Amino acid sequence: MLQSNISVLADKLGQILDQDRVYTDNLRRVAWGTDASFYQKRPQVVLHPKTESEVAAALAECYQAKTPVTFRAAGTALCGQALSDSVLMVAGAHWTDYEVLEDGARIKLQPGVIGAKVNQVLAPLGWKFGPDPATIASAMVGGIVANNASGMNCGTHQNAYRLIDSARIVLADGTVLDTGCEQSRAQFALKHPEVLEGLAEIRDTIMADEALVARIKRKYSIKNVTGFGMNSFVEFSDPFDIMLHLMVGSEGTLGFLSEITMKSVPKATHSASAMVYFDSLKGACEAIVELRKDAFDETNAAELLDNFALKAVAASKYQTPEFLADIHKDVTAVLFETFGMSQEEIDANIAKMGAIMAKHGLYRPVEFTQDTAEITNMWAIRKAVFPLAGSMRPAGTSCVIEDIAFPIEVLPQATLDLQALSFEHGYNDAVIYGHALEGNYHVIFSQNFGTQEEIDRFDRFMQEMVELVAVKYDGSLKAEHGTGFGMASFVEKEWGSEIYGLMARVKQVMDPAGILNPGVIINDDPDCHAKGFKPLPTIHDIVDKCIECGFCEAHCVAHGLTLSPRQRTAVARVIKTLETTGAEPEVLADLKKQYPYFALDTCAADGLCKMGCPMGIDTGKFVKAMRAEYASEGDRKISNFTAEKFGSLESVARFALGATDLTRAVIGDGAITGITKGLRKTGLPIPQWSEGMPKRGKALPELKTEGDVKAVYFPACLNRMMGTSPKHEDQRSIPETIKALFEKAGLEMVSGHKPKGLCCGQPWESYGHNEQADRKSDELSDWLMQVSNNGEYPILVETTACLERMRRACDKRLNLLGPEEFAMQFLVKRLDITKIEEKIAVHPTCTCRKLGIVGDLVGLAELCATEVVVPEKVGCCGMAGNRGMNYPELNEHGLRHLKEETKDKGCTSGYSVSATCEVGLTTHSGIPYKNILTLLDKASKPKARH
Repeated sequence: MLQSNISVLADKLGQILDQDRVYTDNLRRVAWGTDASFYQKRPQVVLHPKTESEVAAALAECYQAKTPVTFRAAGTALCGQALSDSVLMVAGAHWTDYEVLEDGARIKLQPGVIGAKVNQVLAPLGWKFGPDPATIASAMVGGIVANNASGMNCGTHQNAYRLIDSARIVLADGTVLDTGCEQSRAQFALKHPEVLEGLAEIRDTIMADEALVARIKRKYSIKNVTGFGMNSFVEFSDPFDIMLHLMVGSEGTLGFLSEITMKSVPKATHSASAMVYFDSLKGACEAIVELRKDAFDETNAAELLDNFALKAVAASKYQTPEFLADIHKDVTAVLFETFGMSQEEIDANIAKMGAIMAKHGLYRPVEFTQDTAEITNMWAIRKAVFPLAGSMRPAGTSCVIEDIAFPIEVLPQATLDLQALSFEHGYNDAVIYGHALEGNYHVIFSQNFGTQEEIDRFDRFMQEMVELVAVKYDGSLKAEHGTGFGMASFVEKEWGSEIYGLMARVKQVMDPAGILNPGVIINDDPDCHAKGFKPLPTIHDIVDKCIECGFCEAHCVAHGLTLSPRQRTAVARVIKTLETTGAEPEVLADLKKQYPYFALDTCAADGLCKMGCPMGIDTGKFVKAMRAEYASEGDRKISNFTAEKFGSLESVARFALGATDLTRAVIGDGAITGITKGLRKTGLPIPQWSEGMPKRGKALPELKTEGDVKAVYFPACLNRMMGTSPKHEDQRSIPETIKALFEKAGLEMVSGHKPKGLCCGQPWESYGHNEQADRKSDELSDWLMQVSNNGEYPILVETTACLERMRRACDKRLNLLGPEEFAMQFLVKRLDITKIEEKIAVHPTCTCRKLGIVGDLVGLAELCATEVVVPEKVGCCGMAGNRGMNYPELNEHGLRHLKEETKDKGCTSGYSVSATCEVGLTTHSGIPYKNILTLLDKASKPKARH
């Protein structure tokens, strides 16, 4: 239950934002109480503002109520700084606008733009985003800047602190400052002179003390994000410039960054990478020290992976050398990268770097590569080390990660000391890896927080690590992950009381009420790092290795509507914890009541989350397993009945669509849509009608053609039942179109009896009814083996969702091909194709992405049309078979940007490879979608044969 004062505040915030963007229910409070760290809090209110004015008004309300606020972007932070037990303000999906300036030399960004997207935009212009954290495919600009996250290549010279140009900042009381606008500066100076004066006083205090200046310069000669960026006072004199640079790395404790303008970095035209294996950890470190000293310009990255990291990598889904299975316990790898503007420069760099490496005990010869696929795989491995190492932990334990930096000259001995300290405290699985060229390491180990004894062990290790890093070696306790509250209790230990006192003054000047992310960076509790741990009970083998890093969320269609894969797992873990402890029975009851809709019903279960997960966790499989658990005996009986009587049900479905054809002709799509909406509101479980719904499917044509190459066509059950949308100019069924293509191409269509009642099993699998699904796929596999002469003839499957299931479940001898693959291999070369003068849209389905055949789909479209658009803001469409009809909000959410990227940009028709996806695509784009083979048929004619 909400505190009464918070409840009043939530009502007021609901008047500023739409009420549906203010969450106070228990389930979403729990869901948004997790991030990538090993801590957990439960916000009282979760806000999803869309605009700067909403943020300003909401902050002003919280300021008046003296209620703390925490800001969050992607939630990939590792030190708890994106967690709140008060008001959590999320700036993610609604904050994705950007503007390229000066041909890419600068770029204006909202905080919800994903880092990788910035590089995607800048790369064609010859530029790149400076910061490059391992989380760049998931982390958002707001978090990257607010944490001063750096990464593999940027060091201290190309991080956000160096590259920030200006920003729009919303202060705690709702005041908005644009540091790049003179008028805004002048207005701010009149409204808040005390802020500028306070910053100037701190500046003058520092600059009057040579020892303080020297200390600050020394600390920032290596990577350091512990506390506030005090180098702002040394390197800038104007209070506005000081404020701008203080915002970098401030972790939401000083203000909200609603817009950030960054300077870009020139993108090299050539590069080479090498995973180099050394005989020892010390030898690898000594090589890095010499490279830093004598070949720093040539060495753009040196990412160390210790022996334990290599074990995690060897057990992963990534391509790794076979010899990793047999390496001795001291072998250490370093992933090197070098950039250049010519091949000659790259060759020279490799020669110089290789000569230095050879002096320090190589386990294997140095082998640089410029092969794009090899380089991509190596860097994917490096970026995945944290979650991969986390997946090796014992079930039920947490994955702890620390982030420190040593002065480069002490790196070899300091690294050995760090490893020895880990072993001394019983962390025999500790992984040391990271940006060794900068002296920056991450330490990962598994930790059970279930007993006070274990918590005390963790605390002792932390205390001694602080002594080792900050005192013995004068290093940084936080190099790039932010201070959070995980390291807040040690900021004074690293910096000393005088500079820490100045940091406290910064907080007082910028946030006098102390409402912005309290406890982060400045915290008087010496034990704040040893509290509030996230319980990770075992819930299911499929997801127990999940560390809740959030890499999955960018791939999830339901994220922002209901729950993401990470949140489905996190809530299930809280349910298990409450069941075990008996705590908060009212909360537990709420979670159990809400979980089916938020976690199971609105999950597309498309498996795209697996693509973002370094461990390859498919939360969709977990959801299907849970659906089966939740299924009643009646559900199972229906599943059996439909599997047994599917052939008869095909006829029923075609009859039903025929009846709606008559209704549609009389009253129109709009009326049917309104009627089904009304009936659904009464609780009737009927699908939502939409204008993209097809007409009744026609009877199958004779599946036989003449030709000199034999191939099998299996018409999917959906295309046997469903016809074409009335909006499409070509009213032929897909089977009719495919038969016409076979005839034009001179292919012999081979078939046995008509495939009525045959199905791949996907509809049953999506509900977790695996027995029935396997029964159907076995039936289909037997038929296909017979028709294809035991796999001799290629088989066209025109729906890729069916294709993916069939490749998993059917006989492996079958040569199963999607429409785009079949066209590229067997049709294109046998047809004369003339591009249609038309701008078209193409939708790669989830299974296209999973099967890696998006290139074939887009390539086929580009052969057939003069202009092809693949919408950037659309991933999974959310239709997920019939799920988007039963839960139309999922389909609507997935395609909320489709029209603006297709019809509004001049597209007149669209193409895909799934009949149900095409229903939603037609509905939400305003243009008709049909199977891609329809486009090929339209653009082709028979090739003259001699």
